Amino acid sequence: MQTRVMVDPLTRIEGHLRVEATVDNGVVVAARSGGALYRCFEQILVDRDPLDAVQLTQRFCGVCPTAHAVASCQCLDHALGIMPPDNGRIIRNLIQGANYIQSHILHFYHLVALDFVRGPEFPPFVPRYEADYRLPKAASDEIVNHYVQALHIRLKAHEMSAVFSGKMPHCASVVPGGVTVTPAVDKITTFLWRLKELRDFINNTYLPDVLNIAEIYRDYAELGAGCKNLLSYGAFDLDNEPAVT
Repeated sequence: MQTRVMVDPLTRIEGHLRVEATVDNGVVVAARSGGALYRCFEQILVDRDPLDAVQLTQRFCGVCPTAHAVASCQCLDHALGIMPPDNGRIIRNLIQGANYIQSHILHFYHLVALDFVRGPEFPPFVPRYEADYRLPKAASDEIVNHYVQALHIRLKAHEMSAVFSGKMPHCASVVPGGVTVTPAVDKITTFLWRLKELRDFINNTYLPDVLNIAEIYRDYAELGAGCKNLLSYGAFDLDNEPAVT
């Protein structure tokens, strides 16, 4: 017997999705998804100064604005025939890398972990959907404590990015041709100090928590595997070759 399952909206993403699946005897035999929130950015950019794209596209997302800033600049670099100097290329990568770290920590602790970890019995952790909780209470409580700690660590990642980006989210220094900031000694030192704090958290807290959950939920690795053919174009310009061809 076939059953139709629909989730609308599917949240925890930037913009909502509508997902519809047909299930036959426990097997998904058909699935469709579609964006349910069209925000007209494509129309907003029409007839505007090309430089506006760097700032406007960052408003797609408060979590990953740097990717949109860098992508817009790479398009303009290519269109204008500009090759950023090494310092500009490297600083873009540092800003992007800081945002990547922040985004990974956000994703695990603040978007995903509570599907596996039973939170406290008070708001904002309740009301909640009851999930497949398998962790022992002590391990669960520890990760909940790390949930709060991760909020402060994300702030450190934003501060690290803002050393070179001017502010975060929505960086101000990334422009076609490179960046508008000079890599002075004090900025480099501040960036490295924040990086050390993040590295310590990742090695001593984040990775052990991820591996702990992955070990207990091994069977989840086989759920929704799909065709396993995924595209990845990379994000960091390491050789100063044109990113757009």
